[in-house]
Amino acid sequence: MKLFGSWFKFFVVGLLMGVVGVMPVTNSYATDGSSGDNIQITLSPTSVHEELKPGETKTGTFKLINSGARPFNAKVYASPYQVNGEDYEPVFGSDIPQTQVSRWVKFSQETFSLKPNQTVEVKYEINVPKDIPAVGQYAALFAETTGEEDNGGAVITKKRVGMILYGKVSGGDTRQSGELISSDVAFWQQNRPLSSKIRVKNTGNTDFMSYSKFKVKNFFGGKVRYESQNLDHAVLPDTVRAINLEWNDATIGLYKVEIESQILGKTEIIEKTVLMAPFWLLAVILILLLIIIGGIVYAIFKKRRTKTPQE
Repeated sequence: MKLFGSWFKFFVVGLLMGVVGVMPVTNSYATDGSSGDNIQITLSPTSVHEELKPGETKTGTFKLINSGARPFNAKVYASPYQVNGEDYEPVFGSDIPQTQVSRWVKFSQETFSLKPNQTVEVKYEINVPKDIPAVGQYAALFAETTGEEDNGGAVITKKRVGMILYGKVSGGDTRQSGELISSDVAFWQQNRPLSSKIRVKNTGNTDFMSYSKFKVKNFFGGKVRYESQNLDHAVLPDTVRAINLEWNDATIGLYKVEIESQILGKTEIIEKTVLMAPFWLLAVILILLLIIIGGIVYAIFKKRRTKTPQE
């Protein structure tokens, strides 16, 4: 029996060492955001919402910024804007009834030369036809470097930045309608970020803004561990948009997740429970439980053997 007990101890120690040995190592990653040619172009703002009235001319501006160390030449132009899939992969150049506004945009100046740290104001106007379709209108206003900069004979990569133009047509048969169709929060999540997803459907013929907020609390005690800012996402007609909500600094624990979604004045609250724990931790817990149960069974068996009368 003593031999069995010694073997059992060695087995447990070896097993725990094996589990520790296969524990994953956390790696650190860095993203290289530097530019080899030092050309940095910025545009502000990144989106604008305009009300379009038939036969009217709208005017607007945006800022074009040289935030790098080298001068560059840039051109501005408008392109149709649509999206593909629930993750809203942008699609440019799709000429459909909802992207006709790209044809109505005219710039007062189409080419610019910017010195380092210089900002220029780009003016544009939207000449709205009298017979426009009663649907939302979408375009991207781009600024793109021409690639003509001098970099000692090296190849210059063209760079492009854009602003999304959301046009809402006044009058006519325009409809704003939509709904929250699902929420996805997995109970067991092994790796951070702690993530969730909601899906919003637009059933109208013009865009609307979906507003959401993400809060994480300790399951025991209710202490707030993370709370996002109010997030807004544009949802285009006849599309479903997946909106990811994440807490990047989540640690091992049991949490209550609260999602607040507001769509066209209607607010919904979703509450879920999330266990944040890697697989190896659950494996260790399971092994320890088996060891404890095995130890109890062994103790009971040994006690019974001790009490058995000797013949």
